[in-house]
Amino acid sequence: MSIRKYVFDGKTNLNWQGIKLVSALVYVSMILPLIIVVVNSFSAQRIATFPPQGLTLQWYVEFFRDDTFLSAVWISTQVGIAAAILAGVIGTLTAMGFVRKPFPIKKPLTIALLTPMIVPPVIVGVAATSLFTEIGIDRSIWWLIVMHTLLTLPYAFLIVRSRLYLFDETLEDAAMTLGADRVITFREITLPQIAPAIITAMVLSFVISFGEFTASQFWVQRQTTTVPVVIYSMVRTTITPEVNVLATLVLVITMVIPVVGLAIKRWLTGPTN
Repeated sequence: MSIRKYVFDGKTNLNWQGIKLVSALVYVSMILPLIIVVVNSFSAQRIATFPPQGLTLQWYVEFFRDDTFLSAVWISTQVGIAAAILAGVIGTLTAMGFVRKPFPIKKPLTIALLTPMIVPPVIVGVAATSLFTEIGIDRSIWWLIVMHTLLTLPYAFLIVRSRLYLFDETLEDAAMTLGADRVITFREITLPQIAPAIITAMVLSFVISFGEFTASQFWVQRQTTTVPVVIYSMVRTTITPEVNVLATLVLVITMVIPVVGLAIKRWLTGPTN
């Protein structure tokens, strides 16, 4: 009896029911803490317990009255959007150059481009802080945007590059044969085909930027504190209802943005794809 037949006849020693159970436990262990945080954000008690003894919207009201929280959300949103746009544009242009134009040092440059994804963020944070301090650049929101773009660029590059590898270049050749120049060909042929990948790259870049903490803790100052840094600063002593509210809002944002990106992607590709 062949190994293939042995496996597919169900005579293997693997207990598939056990695998399903373990998988379910893993998902529950991931989702349950999130549910607890969301529920506790509505707890009527100052020191939250689960299950809560009462529900209230008081902490949401206090959250939206707190300038510290609102400033952190606003800063993270600004940085995330800017980093997503820059990573999408730079990643697309870079990917097109790497895919379409052969050159001798392509592999070393690819490794260099992917370095921020490989090197631990804490190393990136310390190195960037030392460099900018040495050359006299003060920490600001522009510093955050540049560094978050650097951290998210490898992901955008890989996503767009993978789509370009699957792109049929004969479509561009046909367009240019019919009289279109390179700009028109890119706008009318190439861009619509790779737009879903660009949207995916930008959505992922925003989510990564919005949740980035390890490196950002070295780059923020009081006026540019991001959401993850605020959460970390508050949970060092105790988890307050406001922290649960902030964590819930972050969870909602990071869930809504990919859904919106998926909707845009489906709209661009059409209902048949």
